Amino acid sequence: MHRHSATIAGVAVAALTLSACQSTDDVGYVEIKTVPVSTSVAQPSLYLDTLKLDAPKKGVAVLRQRVGTAKLAIEAAGGHLALLCDIVVKKNRITTVTLSVLERPPRCQCRNGSQGTGPRTCES
Repeated sequence: MHRHSATIAGVAVAALTLSACQSTDDVGYVEIKTVPVSTSVAQPSLYLDTLKLDAPKKGVAVLRQRVGTAKLAIEAAGGHLALLCDIVVKKNRITTVTLSVLERPPRCQCRNGSQGTGPRTCES
């Protein structure tokens, strides 16, 4: 009887472990392109939600992101974050956002998305 309950407990632990692993599969990708690609133009500090991103290499960064809506922002005066656009991240999809850094303030251009009364929303 003791051996049977140990087996059931082991199966329960394995099932919980597998279900925890499956939640990490809900990811998509965000591709951020900055234009123009030039070293003479100062690239702004970019943030995805509250995480500061490394400067895009050759004007392109591809990030793995949880499914849901993320906010792309830049660092504004006084260290505050200025929202540029919302990015809808879908499972196993790439959402591409082009950031025009010559415009003041920089502006998101979405391959697919909507422009309502609030910030631009980019979708895959």
